[in-house]
Amino acid sequence: MERTDSGRSRRLVLSGKLGWIGVDIGTHTVKLAQAMRTSSGIALRHAAVIQRTNSWSDDDNLAMSPPEESQAEIRAALECGDFRGRSAACLLPMNVCELRGLKVPLGDPEERRAMIANELADDWVERPTSMEFDFWEVSVDKGAETPESFNVNVISVAQPWVSQLAGDCRQASLDCWAIDGTPPAIARAVGMAARLRSDQRVLAIDWGFSNATLCVVGNDRPLYARRLHECNFRRCLDAIQAEFGVSLDRAQHIVDQHGVLGADGTASGDRSIQEALTYAIDDTVRQLVEETQRTLRFFESQRRQLRPSAVWLMGGGASMRNVAPHLCKLLELPVHVWSVPQDPQGSFPPGANRATLFGNALALSALAWRAA
Repeated sequence: MERTDSGRSRRLVLSGKLGWIGVDIGTHTVKLAQAMRTSSGIALRHAAVIQRTNSWSDDDNLAMSPPEESQAEIRAALECGDFRGRSAACLLPMNVCELRGLKVPLGDPEERRAMIANELADDWVERPTSMEFDFWEVSVDKGAETPESFNVNVISVAQPWVSQLAGDCRQASLDCWAIDGTPPAIARAVGMAARLRSDQRVLAIDWGFSNATLCVVGNDRPLYARRLHECNFRRCLDAIQAEFGVSLDRAQHIVDQHGVLGADGTASGDRSIQEALTYAIDDTVRQLVEETQRTLRFFESQRRQLRPSAVWLMGGGASMRNVAPHLCKLLELPVHVWSVPQDPQGSFPPGANRATLFGNALALSALAWRAA
């Protein structure tokens, strides 16, 4: 969902090596990242994460609720990191957005946009506010679609949320040039880290605090996307809090420092803590695995061209120690935790495995070079 301020030219003067400031708005945290171009690819130059005083609801009703503010968190994150420039690209959480697939005839992009708007108009006629939307092509294999299958994904958001986010950026002295959708951001982030062949497909899971989003990624774009309900990482942290009798912050610390048992049941640290944590999060992990396997079965029966060769894990859940081998055994696919090189001259929050939080924000930052 690209947004530009009225009357402002899209031709920007870029700083060359540094991207925009990527602003990833979450229900529990606000994450900022800035990318740097190097001879070997994209590196993370600056990053900061600020936890909200009061987390937003993870309910889908948030989408039609009055928009929440993020100005204070954006300002605080800017003060924590040595960010450069004022241009920004932003992202709203998936439970503020709506995602759907549609079958739209091929044609001029503006004609297709008009056809999508007409198709959505009936659904939106009783909405109390106007809606903004964008779409992307999901098929790269000609002739792979069936007459019944959709060929575009459409992501939409209530216009007040767009205005609120643009206003929050202005109040924090940032210029918001675009508001992106989570699936395209995930796809670009995976492309930075995985360097996939043109014919290669991987499954990307953004395991966030309030939203778990699954995408099949190919050619740096999402070829399939869905939300995984009842699988958010908040449920894991809530279970750890109950199991250990600790605060939310302490639960996150246990996740980062101890994590789950290895794939073969061996412990790489304190066995009693790892066993208790593995038991505590088992229900949510099993739900995540079942939903993922259900998607894989759908590909096998309906869209074999989308069968992935590996899984890439992003978000808060990816920061859990030993999570990749743990899920690898359950999914019977190679599992990689998202990461890119960190510039030694940059500024980052502590914790080696916390880089997994900034995949989407880094993908937003890299939009600077696509806009050039």
